[in-house]
Amino acid sequence: MEIMEQEPERVNRVNQIGEYMRKEFSALGFNIGQSVTPIVPIIIGDDNLTFAFWKALFEAGVFVNPIISPAVPAGMQLLRTSYMATHTDDQLNRVLEIFQKVGKQIGVI
Repeated sequence: MEIMEQEPERVNRVNQIGEYMRKEFSALGFNIGQSVTPIVPIIIGDDNLTFAFWKALFEAGVFVNPIISPAVPAGMQLLRTSYMATHTDDQLNRVLEIFQKVGKQIGVI
């Protein structure tokens, strides 16, 4: 809490990152649901496809959390992406490139 109070620019930065990533994921054709935070879900809708996507991302150097039923309702399985104020624009853009490549390879987009 002290950092948030003493360094409000970090809060602003992480919120800007969240807005950017939501916009870019949507533009790529990913379903992000109704996200409004720097935690951006990529809704896949199938357990096996979610795990296949997660594994391919992990092997490409991107860590996300797979969330499957019963933690979410059937049809809402997702990859949970989250960001920090310290992520650079280059890192964010690299994540988007990898998501696009893998998303096309496995047929999510």
